[in-house]
Amino acid sequence: VCAFKPNNGLSDKVMSDYDANILEVTRQFNYSTENENSIDIVLLLNGIPIVALELKDQLTGQSVANAMRQWKEDRNPRELCFHRDSRFLVYFAVDLYEVEMTTELKGDATYFLPFNQGSNGAGNVGGAGNPENPNGYATAYLWEHVLQKDTLMTIIQKFMLHEFKETLDKNGNKHTRERMIFPRYHQLDSVTKMLDDAKKNGAGKNYLIQHSAGSGKSNSIAWLAYGLSNLFDRY
Repeated sequence: VCAFKPNNGLSDKVMSDYDANILEVTRQFNYSTENENSIDIVLLLNGIPIVALELKDQLTGQSVANAMRQWKEDRNPRELCFHRDSRFLVYFAVDLYEVEMTTELKGDATYFLPFNQGSNGAGNVGGAGNPENPNGYATAYLWEHVLQKDTLMTIIQKFMLHEFKETLDKNGNKHTRERMIFPRYHQLDSVTKMLDDAKKNGAGKNYLIQHSAGSGKSNSIAWLAYGLSNLFDRY
């Protein structure tokens, strides 16, 4: 299906396979044989659609809220390409100032999480949203960094996971909940920065990461541990 970037540069063949991946961008992606609905932007990996984006523009009176409504109300989750584990891995709702994302379409029950940097930029204390971008849109980090080939392929290989959780109801019956997890921006940013620092400066340093309640600390710790176990001096 695809070839991932090796953890070290010892094999020219593995690196050649990685370079051979074909990532494409398609506008107005028609996904159904039953209607003419289309998705604004779709990213494909070797012909497989993996990332979907609905784009809105405040200059035309629409915002990220309209994009989220579109995913909830105008996209039939029974369509093959929207089935979990079939095609798309993540769905983004984007406007000029904010980004929201989800990994599963469930109609009105679809749940979105913010994919913003924070009002003062990544790694800085602040509020919700994104800082002003003097060189473009406030949400440009999404396509200028996150959705670039190396970052996106790393997310798929080392961050995305299919989680299964068992819970008991009041009668003692087991229920299994499963979901796809895509890292939120602050998780991707903090883990990447720590791994880069560890690779540059070696082991033995301490890091302090400020997380709010419910922001995914456990997954950040797991991703960091996994990344550290795969660090090599030679790339």
